[in-house]
Amino acid sequence: YSVTFPLFRHGQARWTGTKVDRSAPSDDLKFPWPIPTNPSLFYKIRSYITISLVASLSKLLFIGGERMFCCFSSGLVGNFELFLGANKLNVHNRERFLSAWEDRSRPLITVSNHRSNIDDPVMWSFTTCREMWKNIDRHRYILTAHNICFTKKIHTAFFALGRCVPCVRGKGVYQKGVDFCVDRLNENGWVHMFPEGRVTANALRFKWGVGRLIMETIIPPMVIPIWCSNMDKIWSEKPPYYPRYGHTVDVHIGEPIDSTTLRQISSQKPWSEKRRRKFITDAIQNELFKLGESVGNLPEGTALRILRGNCGNNL
Repeated sequence: YSVTFPLFRHGQARWTGTKVDRSAPSDDLKFPWPIPTNPSLFYKIRSYITISLVASLSKLLFIGGERMFCCFSSGLVGNFELFLGANKLNVHNRERFLSAWEDRSRPLITVSNHRSNIDDPVMWSFTTCREMWKNIDRHRYILTAHNICFTKKIHTAFFALGRCVPCVRGKGVYQKGVDFCVDRLNENGWVHMFPEGRVTANALRFKWGVGRLIMETIIPPMVIPIWCSNMDKIWSEKPPYYPRYGHTVDVHIGEPIDSTTLRQISSQKPWSEKRRRKFITDAIQNELFKLGESVGNLPEGTALRILRGNCGNNL
């Protein structure tokens, strides 16, 4: 099963999609494509070590969080923000995520709002070390801005080992990073996305990449919306970057969405491929923003307002 799409530039067709040549250098990337399609055992070991190290460092933000947070609340510690472990992490409906993560019979896509540079990996700190190691071979791949994380050779190697996939902003849904994620989903892997496209304090309409991922997988993926609150309070938004303490972070796991229904509805309509992609993207966007409304982080009616205004080319 494969899909190809012709793109026309300067009068010539350029084929892309799931049959694109992965060995060809990707336009706009400073270095060669960093993630092997068939990684060696040595590469996997290095990748697992990188993932484990980053996950462990992320958890340091919350070690002893409940006890320390109580101290801050009672005024016993005052404003000493650099006290290790003074943040608290609450996760709601974590079993929804764990059930989908451990179900290897179908692909998994998670989508979330993007309020901080460290949303990922910090948002996954609610998983235990045992759960992470049990499923580390199915750890997430995540589309990552090429002009931020892949500008130096050492950065490129590090983020690639952490399963960050280069994504060129503004290049559209048919690019090598998205192709790579389609392939991983076709292996029943897990891909995480920030469909708003950038760190933002306000809800933004989704880019259509998530629609392409859902449309082109062999098995319709399970999609889980996740809403994170107060991530921007535990990390500086501008240089110099440093952690902040004394805050509570909430991670809300939404109801899983079976994309089978969305694909069936869109395929029954006399729509173009572009229109079907937009329909699926809008449906996922609506669910995430409704989750944000339900937890009190978005004003009521935000999901509908953005849906009604989403008439442009969100490529």
